[in-house]
Amino acid sequence: MTATVSSPSTRSTHRRKARDVRRFRRIVAAVILLVPATTVAIGRLFATDHSDTTKALDLVAADLGRQFTLTLLSFFAIVTFVPAFLAAGRLAKRRRPVLAMIALGVNLIAYVSAWSFPALNNMYFAGARLPIEQRDGAAALIDAMWAHGFLSISAILLVIGHVSGAILMSLALRGSIPTVGWVAMILSQPAHLAFLVFPSPLIDALAWGLIALAFAFCAVAVLRTPDDEWDLPPLSATSELAPSHQAEQGEPE
Repeated sequence: MTATVSSPSTRSTHRRKARDVRRFRRIVAAVILLVPATTVAIGRLFATDHSDTTKALDLVAADLGRQFTLTLLSFFAIVTFVPAFLAAGRLAKRRRPVLAMIALGVNLIAYVSAWSFPALNNMYFAGARLPIEQRDGAAALIDAMWAHGFLSISAILLVIGHVSGAILMSLALRGSIPTVGWVAMILSQPAHLAFLVFPSPLIDALAWGLIALAFAFCAVAVLRTPDDEWDLPPLSATSELAPSHQAEQGEPE
C-alpha cells in the first residue's frame, strides 16, 4: 500500500514598490518646453533668404557657418515641438480639457507635417558646399522639391496649423499660466502675419520669441505642478517568488 502525503503549499510574496518617475518627467517636460520656439527664434537670425535659389546658394556658400547653425537649430526644433505641445496640453487639460484636446490635435498635425523643412535647410547647406559650377543642379533639385506637392502641402499644413493651433493653445492655457504668457502666444500670430507683409527675419524671430516666452511660463507651471496633479501614481509591482512545492512521502509497508 502506498500513501501520499502533500505538504501545505508555501508561497513567499515580495512586494516591490514601482519607481515613481513623475517628478523626473516634469523636469524633462519643463526643459523641453524651453527648446523649440527658442531655437526657431534664434535660427531666424541666421537664415539666408533670396527668391532666386541659385543666388541663395551663393549667399550660403559665402558663410557656411550660418547655414550650419540654422540647420542644427531647426533639427532641435523639429524633434522637440511635439513633446513641448504635449506638455503644454497636459498642463491645460485640467481646466479646459476639450479645448486643450482640440488645440493639441491641430498643433500635432502642423508640426508633424514640418519634417521637410529641416531636410530643406540641409539641402541648402549641402548644395552650397558644391563647386560653383554644380550649384545650378542643386538649385534645380530644390526648386523641383518646392514644385512637388508634398513640400507645398507640408508648408500649408504648418502655416495654417501653427497659427490656429497657437491661438487655440493660448486660450486653453488661460488660468494655467499667467496672463502675460497666453497673451504673448496670441500676439505671436499677428507678428507672423506682419512677417508676410514685411519679410524681415527680425519680425519672424520676434514672433517665435513670443511663443518661447509663453512656453517659458508653461515650464515654470509644470515645475510647480504637484505630482498627483500631473499624473496618476504608479501601481506597486508584485512579484511572486518561491512557488508552492509539494513533497510526496510514503513507502510501501
